[in-house]
Amino acid sequence: MIRILRHMTLLLAFSTGSLVAADDEFSRGVRPFLYTYCVSCHGPGKQKGRIRVDHLTASMSDRKDAELWARMLEALEFGEMPSDKAKKFPTRAEARRVQGWIARTLERQGLAVEEKRDKEGYGNLVSHDLLFSPAERKRTVDAAARLWRITPQALANILRGARIVSNPFDLEEPHGNFRDFKGKYQFNSLMAEQITELALSHSHKEARNARKMIAFLRERKVPIDEANREALRRQYHNVLRRSPTEKELASLMGLLKKVDAELGVPRGLQAAYAAIILQPETLFRFEGTGEADGSNLVALSRRELATSLSFALTDLPPQTYLLQAFENQDLPVRDILRVETRRLLDDEKRPVAKKRLLQFFQEYFDYEKAEDVFKDQLKGHKHWAPALVYDLNTLVTRTLEKDRQVFRTLLTTHDYYIHIGSHKDHGSPLTYNLPPDWKPTEKAVPFPKDQRMGVLTHPAWLVAHSGNFDNDPIRRGHWIRYKLLGGSIPDIPINVDAKLPDDKAMTLRERMHVTRVEECYKCHSKMNPLGLPFERYDHYGRYRFNELDKPVDTTSKVVNTGVAGVDGEVKAPFELIGRLAASTHCEQVFVRYVFRFFLGRNETLGDAGTLQNAHKAYVENDGSMKALVISLLSSDSFLFRAKLKSSSG
Repeated sequence: MIRILRHMTLLLAFSTGSLVAADDEFSRGVRPFLYTYCVSCHGPGKQKGRIRVDHLTASMSDRKDAELWARMLEALEFGEMPSDKAKKFPTRAEARRVQGWIARTLERQGLAVEEKRDKEGYGNLVSHDLLFSPAERKRTVDAAARLWRITPQALANILRGARIVSNPFDLEEPHGNFRDFKGKYQFNSLMAEQITELALSHSHKEARNARKMIAFLRERKVPIDEANREALRRQYHNVLRRSPTEKELASLMGLLKKVDAELGVPRGLQAAYAAIILQPETLFRFEGTGEADGSNLVALSRRELATSLSFALTDLPPQTYLLQAFENQDLPVRDILRVETRRLLDDEKRPVAKKRLLQFFQEYFDYEKAEDVFKDQLKGHKHWAPALVYDLNTLVTRTLEKDRQVFRTLLTTHDYYIHIGSHKDHGSPLTYNLPPDWKPTEKAVPFPKDQRMGVLTHPAWLVAHSGNFDNDPIRRGHWIRYKLLGGSIPDIPINVDAKLPDDKAMTLRERMHVTRVEECYKCHSKMNPLGLPFERYDHYGRYRFNELDKPVDTTSKVVNTGVAGVDGEVKAPFELIGRLAASTHCEQVFVRYVFRFFLGRNETLGDAGTLQNAHKAYVENDGSMKALVISLLSSDSFLFRAKLKSSSG
């Protein structure tokens, strides 16, 4: 939780004035906050979670106290403190002041709390109410310029499918966000070795192909130097989507001749090709490198915009026609962005952008994980997860084709597409509670309203959010908390055993009683009630009536979501889904996740105007996904970056 950046001995270096100021702020604001909102649960009379805070002072000189302050800071950020059962709650302004004091004081003491706001899965830390408050619309973009690593798949596409011998692109499992969260791929010494190996092997193949072109030019009396220059220009354009400068070309020619002289032709061309691949520009892309304007914002250059748009919608560098479109000085860049975004989304010959839209929903709903969940084959029932994922891909694709009320439709539709064009060895129709002799059809299959409703009762989603051998209401509720309600839940404490008891005589709901102990239910109360209604379906995604010869209990009581119209008694999953689908709040949370996917970062308060405009565009265009994406990719958040503050002093 907390990283020690310097030894505690550095405390002696801090000025007396800073410490006095910190102590004064503590006395006037922080201590009253603790005694008003915290001490009743963490004081002399009661110590929930074995935590006591009434002894804390402003000095933070004791390491254990400093760690406790850091835990408090995170609890405030997550909205986990004070607890839902508290008698008094601080205003948002009060909480922010205390958060600011804790963060500043920790930093003064040579300590720093791990920053999570920019990490995958922590975007929900930003207040939803503030992001969609009219008072926040006039905020300017505060996301700084950045250097992005391109994704492994993009690199493979650039290098025409070249394969890396051993994949160094290992990425930690995202904490509830997107697997392709931009710029988060590591680059270390191992990767450097792998990239060098990739460059050499790929260049060997490409240089061999280039020799044919060079031979063709030589037959037409083109001098060897000019033929080599042309080969380098073509490689430059293929990899970097631009022509080399004269200086760059001269440097490559020097390398080519040097290697040819030492190792022989055509080793020089191979070395020059490898040098192009090893350019930082191949692996990284830059945003916001220009000069700031009067409002302290840096506008992305036209080439940067073309590159950013292409990667957002295709995960590829821009094609020549896209670069040329942005070279049109007669049109404002915002108009070009709108036109080119729509053109890419509507392009039937190159439906790459449509695949990116599908990829968003795959990662948003996380249903592709169904293929990673091991299931035993049952007698009379063949479980084949790829077929289930294919079915849900088809549902998403057909919904996007209509492009009306996309979010609500995916949550509430009763029409499923089952085994259309999928593998001949598709799963049993019994998964969907269909007769064994059911035959696939190209048409949508309507289900009774009390059996299936949208993605959350689709077998692919149910399997993806289950365990290998059982259901997982906690995991399903966790997903709803994050992805639909825009909430957050702290990580599992290291001292907590997260396993349910293994008792074959008890239903899963009965075994979940262990989560109701005080130290657990604070978090589980935000997940369990959301997931329990989906006990109507087993871990194969099949509709069921009984568990262990007992009627399945799908009732629940949703509390303290903070979302109007969602809390209350729930009798069946369809009741809960209906509330979520009808919620403007949930729709806005969906917009936030679309923002993260296509802009590749978490939102900040500076994006309030962008998010509100995007939601408005979505609503006014009858729930159009295209309108939503176009609004985001032509917004200030896409066009501008905040000027980096000077690090001097």
